[in-house]
Amino acid sequence: MSDPAVRRIVVGVDGSEGSVLALRWACREAGIRGVQVHAIHVREAPLHSPASYAVPVPDEVYGPDDTQMWKAVLPDFAPSGGVRTETAVGLVARILLDRCQGADMLVLGAASDVPDQAWSAGPVIRACLQRAPCPVVVISADLGGELGWEAGREAVQASTPASAPTGLPVGVGA
Repeated sequence: MSDPAVRRIVVGVDGSEGSVLALRWACREAGIRGVQVHAIHVREAPLHSPASYAVPVPDEVYGPDDTQMWKAVLPDFAPSGGVRTETAVGLVARILLDRCQGADMLVLGAASDVPDQAWSAGPVIRACLQRAPCPVVVISADLGGELGWEAGREAVQASTPASAPTGLPVGVGA
């Protein structure tokens, strides 16, 4: 569980281009705000339990080594508060929603399933947009190179906390 007294930006990272851009955006924003970045990689647990007589499956079967993933995605620069990394096992949306309690914002990356079309929010992004107790920023990886990075564009979608009144305009700061 995260320490709610520490000001932080929570960012979901899965190694995809969208999540790498989200992490970079979160680091830049954290540097401006003077807060810490809490980067979380969630590995989904298997949906069923193995039979009691089954041989345990090594962790490598369920995904790549997280150490290599973190080395590949962490930016060369970091905010003064640093980047705290965490790997958790469970349901992605549930873990992200738990970790963003008391956070300044939750940042997620998205990519379009269809080339040359705007992205559509997947189930994790939809759940976070609907239930997050803090503002949610979604960074799209496939809308152009306006940030001057390899690819990507800043937030296309943002939301207010679930407890806030709906219908209010939401701005995304650069």
